[in-house]
Amino acid sequence: MSLKRTSEAFKAASDHWAKKQKKDNSVIEINSSDSEDHQPLPTIPGKIVPSPIKLLYNPSYPENELKHVNQETVRIQDLIGSKSLVETFQFNFNVDLPFFLTFLDSSFTNKKKKIVFITGSRLLDPEFDETEFIKSKFNISEVVANIPNRFGTHHSKMMINFFENDTVEIVIMSANITRLDFGGLTQMVWRSGRLKKGSTQGTKSSRFKLDLLSYLKKYNKSRIDELSSRLDEYDFSGINVDLIASAPGSYDLNDSGRHYGYGSLYDVLKRNNLLIQNSDKEKHYNVLAQVSAISYPFSTEKWATAGIFTHLLCPLIFSKFQEFKLLQPGKDSIKTHQHENNYTPSIVFPTVDEVAQSNVGFMAGQAIHFNYTKSFVHKNYFNQAIRPYLRKWNSSGTSIITGREKVVPHVKLYMCDNGDDWKTLKWCYMGSHNLSKQAWGSKKGNAFKNDDPSQYEVSSYELGVLVTPEEGTLLRPSYLKDENVEEQNSTFIRMPFKLPAKTYSDKDLPWSGHVNYGEKTDTTGRTYNI
Repeated sequence: MSLKRTSEAFKAASDHWAKKQKKDNSVIEINSSDSEDHQPLPTIPGKIVPSPIKLLYNPSYPENELKHVNQETVRIQDLIGSKSLVETFQFNFNVDLPFFLTFLDSSFTNKKKKIVFITGSRLLDPEFDETEFIKSKFNISEVVANIPNRFGTHHSKMMINFFENDTVEIVIMSANITRLDFGGLTQMVWRSGRLKKGSTQGTKSSRFKLDLLSYLKKYNKSRIDELSSRLDEYDFSGINVDLIASAPGSYDLNDSGRHYGYGSLYDVLKRNNLLIQNSDKEKHYNVLAQVSAISYPFSTEKWATAGIFTHLLCPLIFSKFQEFKLLQPGKDSIKTHQHENNYTPSIVFPTVDEVAQSNVGFMAGQAIHFNYTKSFVHKNYFNQAIRPYLRKWNSSGTSIITGREKVVPHVKLYMCDNGDDWKTLKWCYMGSHNLSKQAWGSKKGNAFKNDDPSQYEVSSYELGVLVTPEEGTLLRPSYLKDENVEEQNSTFIRMPFKLPAKTYSDKDLPWSGHVNYGEKTDTTGRTYNI
């Protein structure tokens, strides 16, 4: 049978998976119970720092494999299921409200604890049959963010959870709150741990707090301003990541103000002395973007196209003498820039076969977006700035190396190595930013004359964190667990795919929901016909 946009069969399966998440407690090593607050992970003896970003629990594997693939993972009830949770602010793009409410403690109905959703469109629409019933049972309200144009979105995925004893936890993740996101896709999460009231110590901790409060004020909503004021009372000491944020508006890299989109990434890399001036031709760097959506090209010029990753973000990272210039549209400028700076870009994106062979089959394709057949511009973009750099999601074949080989990604990761073929990482970003100009920024009028990207505008709300090694350690990838005790003096990054990722074969094509796949069947026996 043909696959439709919604599926009762998938809903039934995902409900079963949600029950499995609740039932299987044995693999969870992060405790968010009432008796023990989850605190920021300390540096353990021997200078081994477990990954500050975690995989979300995935229930789509067979029962006999669940514990193995879900070691040291986080479940949705770890985030919002505690009895001591007294108020929650949920920032997201897509919300299945009945699904979300099932994970809350019964005290949210008995004591009418507060729930606030911040989205880009109305969630509690009176036209929905269940809205009146939900509002009668829960103390729930919403804030609708201002979106400047029809291409912009509220894509940030964050929880701000207030608990008893005046503590709060900040959660930044990659997941929408839907059955598919938590049941059939690879997702990751960063948690601040329970923060108490007090003054913040430490440069990075203070900067994270300032950046988060400033981001909240960009909403220009009284309810969110009040939230920002409440958070200002808390001690963010111990947070050792940087916030990367996008918010609608116009920005100028030459001014001293706060920048969003690619300006936020540039400022953080510059502040941490991570911009690469590659005068050492003996060192070959790798730069990687792993995303779940690739949108329209950054700019076009006749038949030449410019990619967000290849023509904007890579030049940003390799900024000689901190002079950030855009590359001219077309494939030649990319090749020249790679040769001059001695690096290779890679884009990890699932193939058609990887989606079909995933645990939930073609249904996972709902969350993977790339249209490279719509027009000549789309085809040129694919051939010039995407196709040469595509890498597979599953580089492990039938082996279980990461535990997510058969769960296609909704997580977004950007990273750069230290010129050592991915043995160590210079930095790693995790969050909501896909490869789109709405997320990272685009030119403002004719501001990009002479390749000057200083003046730009952003259309969407996005959030992520950038991880760098703790002092005295190297940042290393880890697989299946959050650390490797054999690697001393290391800060680890839990990886959902194997590095280095394998190059597409000549027969491989990236998944697109705009293509008819004929008689090809997925793991559930379904076909995908549009």
